[in-house]
Amino acid sequence: MGELRARLSYRWEAMQLRFARKRFGFWILVNLVAIVLISALITFLLERGKNPGIDSYWDALYMIFITIATVGYGDIAPVTVGGRTTIIITLVLGIGALSSFITLMATKRAEKARRRYSGLDMKTDSRDHIVVCGWNNRGKFVVDRLVDDLAKTRSLIILLCDLEESPIDAEGVFFLRGNPACEADLRRANMAEARAAVLLADESKGGSSGDVDARTVLTALTIHGINTGIKMTAEVMEPENTHHLQLAGVGEILDSNSFLGNLIARSALHYGLISIISDLVTREAGLDSYYLSADEAMIGKSRAEVEADLWKKYAAKIIAVTWREGLRPNDADYRIQEGDRILIISAEKPPGTLE
Repeated sequence: MGELRARLSYRWEAMQLRFARKRFGFWILVNLVAIVLISALITFLLERGKNPGIDSYWDALYMIFITIATVGYGDIAPVTVGGRTTIIITLVLGIGALSSFITLMATKRAEKARRRYSGLDMKTDSRDHIVVCGWNNRGKFVVDRLVDDLAKTRSLIILLCDLEESPIDAEGVFFLRGNPACEADLRRANMAEARAAVLLADESKGGSSGDVDARTVLTALTIHGINTGIKMTAEVMEPENTHHLQLAGVGEILDSNSFLGNLIARSALHYGLISIISDLVTREAGLDSYYLSADEAMIGKSRAEVEADLWKKYAAKIIAVTWREGLRPNDADYRIQEGDRILIISAEKPPGTLE
């Protein structure tokens, strides 16, 4: 019973506050209309029969209106002392009320525009979109890559993070300001009908790496509660928190520190490995990677010669060649042997591609 009373009290106070804000503008408008109508009536009574320009109430109303609007055509002017006094009083009261009303409306419009630009009141009904949650200095590269890859499909990218303004200005990116761990903000991004979610390690609020991972886990749990089938990719700062993200339903987890450390170490043993990874992840939009098995026309030729042939036929670029003793990433003079597999990136799928 106490909880119900508290809810009713909260809603009553919120409703009163809303009405109080609207009431102020309403009463300014009412006062302005009253000033115009009453002043026109007084002017008509005082000027009728004495002023050739005022034959009806509507003539007096017209004069009051253009007076308050400071237009002053000069076609009608008061001729009596009472009429002139009424005009002076109307100017003082009317211009003040009109200025207050215009200022109030302009302030409301400016505030609405500010909130819209800041992503505070916006929401999306888009479907099959991708939601990027959180922000850090790697976010721009993530969003730019998504924009390039999704340009042909016209899929929308929703950026949901708690920043005052959008950190990126790109076509196809819709900025929403909010907390990615908040269910209400995730529903504004229509997470229920999103295709995928990218959870960046949100460093915008500061804190230790453990705090950042905790926010990511909470975001993943909230998203999973809204859309259990969504594909989530997350960034983790501390490897021991990977398990928590897995339990929260995240399918792809990147431990950037561990990944980069292992990549550098492996590159020392397999020189050129970093170039392979870089080519694969930074390839142009529309390009895919394929494996080709070395055919008779390739055997005996150098890698450079084979790459020239593939480029001429399919605009394909060789990333690496794997042979029986390992990987040969950047050896242009290597002669292709029987049994070799060639990793390429190309816009079209060449014949003989391995599945």
